[in-house]
Amino acid sequence: MRKPLLFFTLMLMQAMFLLTTVQDSFAQDRVKAAQRIPADALLYFSVPDVETLGDKWSQCSMGQMTHDPAFADLKKDLIKLTEKFSEKFEAETDLSLSNVLSIPSGEVSLAFVKSDEGKFGGLALMEYGESGEILEKILEKAAEGFDKEGAQRSIRSVDGTKVVVFSFESDEDDQAPVKVPLAKKFAYFLKDKTFVASNDDKILESVLAKWDGQGQNTLASKKEYQYIQTKCADPTAPAVMQWYMNPIGALQSILGVASRVNPQVGMVQGFLPALGITNLKAVGGSTYLATKNYDSISKSFTYVEMPTSGIIDMFKCPAVAQQPPVWVSDKVSTYYSINWSISGAYDSIETLFDGFQGRPGALAAIIDQMADKPEGPKIHIKKDIVDNMSGRIQVATEMIEGEQLDLTKMSGQFTVAFGLKNSDAFQKVVASLTARDDFPGQTREFQGTTLYEVPGAILSSPTDAAFCIAENQLFIANDVKQIENVLRKDRGVGSLVNSDNYKRISENFPEKTSIITYQNSDAQVHALYELMRKNDNNVDLQGLDLSKLPSFEVIQKYLPISGGYTVPDDQGFFTSTFGIKKSEK
Repeated sequence: MRKPLLFFTLMLMQAMFLLTTVQDSFAQDRVKAAQRIPADALLYFSVPDVETLGDKWSQCSMGQMTHDPAFADLKKDLIKLTEKFSEKFEAETDLSLSNVLSIPSGEVSLAFVKSDEGKFGGLALMEYGESGEILEKILEKAAEGFDKEGAQRSIRSVDGTKVVVFSFESDEDDQAPVKVPLAKKFAYFLKDKTFVASNDDKILESVLAKWDGQGQNTLASKKEYQYIQTKCADPTAPAVMQWYMNPIGALQSILGVASRVNPQVGMVQGFLPALGITNLKAVGGSTYLATKNYDSISKSFTYVEMPTSGIIDMFKCPAVAQQPPVWVSDKVSTYYSINWSISGAYDSIETLFDGFQGRPGALAAIIDQMADKPEGPKIHIKKDIVDNMSGRIQVATEMIEGEQLDLTKMSGQFTVAFGLKNSDAFQKVVASLTARDDFPGQTREFQGTTLYEVPGAILSSPTDAAFCIAENQLFIANDVKQIENVLRKDRGVGSLVNSDNYKRISENFPEKTSIITYQNSDAQVHALYELMRKNDNNVDLQGLDLSKLPSFEVIQKYLPISGGYTVPDDQGFFTSTFGIKKSEK
């Protein structure tokens, strides 16, 4: 009896293994939109799976907030409004709104590409699952509308697939002084339960030629795209959104069109390599929701071809160990810290300037002349300022109580701190500038530090601004009280670096970073939320009664704390921004 039972068990296990293997193979073999889109795509955005997006959204903080009982009354109004709009939509189109909205099933993608003929075109791909009949009805109604507008309809077969084209081009377009390379068409085809549309049928032909996903001249085959996808992958969760952009390619394309109107614009294109920005090849990333460790996380990567020069070198930020100093209060709304290579940026500017001037030392000579002017402040930009700055830049913003309804103060009070290499030398520079007759502020001592105060009236600001040098930093604030708080020996408030919220964010930072960020948006959201609630009579949302919104305390618990960091890479730099639920411990 044991042998048949053992045999049956082994067969069952093998069947389960084969079934799992087939399912995994199917998922892996599924052709993605990026495998069909031409390699020279300038812009690409994709929702890999709309069902996954909906599921993950319901698990994250914002999705959970919509199910809070406190929103029940408002949701009733929203349901009534939706039903009203749905009835109107169905009366005009003979289509159910809910059925139309349920058409997307699987991946939905948008792209902006160039055809083989050099024309620009938009491209949309949408998997529609079992909603083919509804989609066909929509396309039939669209065709009726296009026919009424005088569009020329044509149908042809491309590799066995029916391609429908509506052309809106006229003879007047050909007679225009400058013909913009943008086809005035609407073309589409349906294949393998996927709807594909573009304003250029040539682009559709290119997509069909790559339909099996095995082509080499696709976006997915580009090394930049592959590198970005690898760097932005998350092994714990599927991406709910992905994007890719070729910014310099887009700029060159725009300049190419503009040069047909003004040939001098073409000269700008010639300068791009000299500026070094053509080494910026691509920017892309992925977004994830409700992962194992985060409420949400977005990863992006900027791909740069090495070695770099020119403008790109101006923005180099070496990775170092960094954290908020004790003067940063735990009440801040946002905090940023950047380690910028200011000396490298200056060298890049000098190299570019000298290159365009055609002689080495051109910029240095000008700066020397400026420093030697008898009527000037006798300050040398390179020696006295650039060489004395460490490149560390920190920004902290805070919104205080009582500002919830004052939109003029929505940006809050900010303090900027520039790291210094030699405080004493920089103090002499500041003293030289503030001693001049044209300095609009006043000087006073505050707890042993010289404080420079500028009246708010001069800056069209409700508060007096101030700056000073302390703790090897140049502090600048739009409110003198912020500077005073920094200088106080007993600040009376906690420090951000010791707060539980910041610790939960910073534990996800690498040991060394180029940039770190922290944000607790409660104050800003509170201001906008209360403004919306108290001015509901001035906001017309066609049947939504905003007075039914719950108190801010209800939504506050759903607002995540967020942070992020940037680190350099052999091919550019990587950035991660993420949010964590407050309720998690």
